[in-house]
Amino acid sequence: MEEETLVTSSDIRDLVEAGDLDGAAARLAAVHPADGADVLVHVDRDARVALIDRVPREPMARIIEYLPDERRPEILEDIEPGALAELLDEIDDDIVADILHQFPAQRAAQILGSMKRAAAVAPLLRHADETAGGHMTRAFISLHGDWSVDRAIQYLRRVRPDADTAYYLYVVDHIGRLEGIVSLRDLIIAPPDARLSDIMSHEVVSARDDMDQEQMARLVQRYDLVAVPVVDADNRLVGVITVDDVLDVVEEEATEDIYKLAGIGVKARALSPLTDSLRRRLPWLAVNGAVALIAAFVVSRFESTIAQVAALAVFMPVIAGQGGNAGVQTATIIVRALALEEINLRDIFRVLGKEIALGVVKGVLFGSALGVIAYLWQGNGTFAIIVASAMFLNMIVASLSGVLVPMTLRYVFKLDPATAAGVFDTMITDIMGFFIFLGLATLMLDRLQ
Repeated sequence: MEEETLVTSSDIRDLVEAGDLDGAAARLAAVHPADGADVLVHVDRDARVALIDRVPREPMARIIEYLPDERRPEILEDIEPGALAELLDEIDDDIVADILHQFPAQRAAQILGSMKRAAAVAPLLRHADETAGGHMTRAFISLHGDWSVDRAIQYLRRVRPDADTAYYLYVVDHIGRLEGIVSLRDLIIAPPDARLSDIMSHEVVSARDDMDQEQMARLVQRYDLVAVPVVDADNRLVGVITVDDVLDVVEEEATEDIYKLAGIGVKARALSPLTDSLRRRLPWLAVNGAVALIAAFVVSRFESTIAQVAALAVFMPVIAGQGGNAGVQTATIIVRALALEEINLRDIFRVLGKEIALGVVKGVLFGSALGVIAYLWQGNGTFAIIVASAMFLNMIVASLSGVLVPMTLRYVFKLDPATAAGVFDTMITDIMGFFIFLGLATLMLDRLQ
């Protein structure tokens, strides 16, 4: 057994490549499920089907739990509905619901119809995947307030709850409405004849089953919870979300925001099919192309100025690019602050004041440096002043757009600012950078020649 613990996923893949599928399956059943999932992700389709067929049901079910969400449908598509149902019967209800949500409706119905635990899973499928209800498990412990401590302990010994479902014990009334919460510690140290209603905490932090998953995750983070009860519109306890599920939500939401800022789609992955990657990336590239054409049009209005002072073309991308970088920095901070509810519309003037101050400092520093470089190269003081002024002003523009664009998208258009803030910030700083720089040069053209 000690030797088996040293087996890695790469060792198993070596056995697969050598054609020893039986040996690979035996090793796969013995390693940690996370390592087993890594094997299924990286072997080819034929080997994957053979391994799934050879590994016993219980270890394979554990491996399925650890499969990356985006790869599960592809990996499980070759398993017959009846056989997959047997595997899913070994998996926690909330994970089963997530898996079934990923399949087409007809296949999901076939699998669910073959499951022994269909009655426990079916209620979870009514909730959208990105809500608290979509992440909850129905494996929770509920007690009644009129029970004694001794009766509650006897009940726990009888039902033998799983370790991950007994962080907290929830007290409900006769129709299942959440009334309070009792920790295991409080239950153990309380007198045996004490009533649960006397020792429970009435201040219960709960999540509605239709609450967005990001709000739910912030709730858990704010109150340092290891589990949060989920209630329906009538405050009836319908499930529990544990901290491991919350961590998955945090990772998913952070990844989604990053992908949105880059304009590549919230489901994009490094190993996504080519057609899928094209479908997600091309639209935003087209938008960026249109933005670039607008900036090019602005430049074309100053064609004669550039023709007379060719050195202007050298500094144009520097001024526009540096402004764009500064704008994206500010927008990223504001988008994240909005997502975490650190700021709201009432804070707009405080945020603007701070970012404009930062823009002034950055503008003075980078504008002065660029102005010195322009003077040393061209030996023209007016040219240096124009370069420095354009950089300074575009840094102010970047600060303004970095704050106003995300907040306008959120509060005026009711859109997720992560979706388009980066595109609009780049557009504004490019257009304004070219306009300010070339406009100043046109006004002072006689001093540049």
